[in-house]
Amino acid sequence: MSDSGVPSSAGGQEARDRFAERLRRLRAEAGNPSFRVMAAAARSVSHATLHEAAKGTRFPSWTTTQAFVEACGGDVEEWREYWCAALGSDAGPSDDPAAGQDEKLDEKEDGDGSAAATEPDPVPVPRRRRRRRVIAVVVGCGALGGAGLGVLLLADGEGRPTQEGGAEVVQRSPPPAPLFSGDGSVFVGDVTIPDGTVVKTGQRFIKTWELANAGTVPWRGRFLARALLPADNGTCSTPAKVPIPDTDPGARVRVSVRVTAPATPGSCWVGWKMVDGQGRQLFPGARPVFFVVNVAR
Repeated sequence: MSDSGVPSSAGGQEARDRFAERLRRLRAEAGNPSFRVMAAAARSVSHATLHEAAKGTRFPSWTTTQAFVEACGGDVEEWREYWCAALGSDAGPSDDPAAGQDEKLDEKEDGDGSAAATEPDPVPVPRRRRRRRVIAVVVGCGALGGAGLGVLLLADGEGRPTQEGGAEVVQRSPPPAPLFSGDGSVFVGDVTIPDGTVVKTGQRFIKTWELANAGTVPWRGRFLARALLPADNGTCSTPAKVPIPDTDPGARVRVSVRVTAPATPGSCWVGWKMVDGQGRQLFPGARPVFFVVNVAR
C-alpha cells in the first residue's frame, strides 16, 4: 500500500468512508478479484457482506475486515490498526457496528457479476448481548497498544469462542513466524513494469522487483514461487518459480520473471512467495510479492 497512515480518530463517518476507500484500493492492488472468489477463500463471510464493506454502506465487523484483507493478501495486523482507528472515531456506549454485519442479506447481481445487497430489517439484539459486543471492541482495539496481539478477546459468536469463567473468548493467534529465526525480507520496489501497466495481448515482458535481506540469515538457494492465491486469475503465463541470487544480510537483490500476456484483454494478477529448495515458504505470514497488468489489444 502506498499510504500507510492510520485514519484519524476524529471525523466520524468521514473516517469510515476513508476506511472503505482503503478496502477498495487494497482490492484493486490485488487485481480486483470478484467478491465471490474472495468469499470462497474466506469461507466465513458472504460475498454480499464483502461487497457492502467495499461500498462503505455499512461499517464492517473485524471478522469481515480480516476476511477481506486476507483474501487480498493484505497485512492483517496493519489493517487491525486501521479498523480500530475508524471504529473509534465516533463509537459510543450504544454503538454496535459489528451487530448484524454478517447476517444474511437479500442479494442481486450487479453489472460486473458482484453481489449488491439491500439491508434487511433490523433484528432486535438483547441488551446483554449488545454489551458483550461493545466490550469485544474495546478489548480488541486496546490490545494494539499492549504487550501482544494474541490476547483473549471477548466475543459474541464470532471467531472460535470457548467458555472461560462464564465468558466467551476468542484466541487471536499471531501471524506465522519466518521459517528461520532472524530471517527478514523487505520489499524495496518495482524496477520494471509498475503495477497497472498496460501491455498488449500476447506481449512478452520481464517483471523485476528489488528486495532487501533485512535479517541476519544469508539467502542461499532461494526462489520466488508462483503462489496459489485467490486473486490469481491464471491468465498470464510465467515459470512456476525463479531463482533469487545469493544475498547477504543488509544487501539488496533484484529478481526477474519472464511473463507472457494472455491472448484476450483483461486484468492479470500473479503473486509470489519466497521458498527454499524444498518448496517450503520462508515467510508464511508475509504479503506476497506480486505484479498486476492490464491487457489490451
